[in-house]
Amino acid sequence: MRTDLPPNASFMTSGPSRRVCGLFLGCRKIPSMNMEPADIPMLSETELREQYADLQQRALHLEALGASRIGQLATAAQSPPNNVHADDYLRALKQAIDEATLAVQRYHNALLFLETASSLLEALAKPPAFDDGMEWRDEFLYRMAEVLETADELIAEGEAHLERSIRVGIEF
Repeated sequence: MRTDLPPNASFMTSGPSRRVCGLFLGCRKIPSMNMEPADIPMLSETELREQYADLQQRALHLEALGASRIGQLATAAQSPPNNVHADDYLRALKQAIDEATLAVQRYHNALLFLETASSLLEALAKPPAFDDGMEWRDEFLYRMAEVLETADELIAEGEAHLERSIRVGIEF
């Protein structure tokens, strides 16, 4: 785990922002699970598996950097500079800690969706005892696309929070 994050570190998010249908819950829009088929692009199982692997990597990266950043900021807050602007500096550190904490929270939220995607992948490998054609498979792929889209959005939010946290320079 790296502890020497440069103040100008940034993150790449994959894919363009997507429109999500759903309800607002706090400051996070939670998608409903009864979306119209046109809202989610239909991807192949291979494409969904690739997206899942990419999201897993981004999520792990987010968690590691977020936890590291919180540690750095907490250490810096314990020994503030002795100058006229110390209060402003401590206030900025507090905001940066809050942003890094939100980033880690988004990781944990996304993890729930990634676990659901993993379960769907396992279910795809074991067809049901009743086989009504490929309808069940299409439904699983569609549900997987939904949960991966939500995980992607949560990870992107976490990356944005972490990026804002990293903009605050640390004085040692």
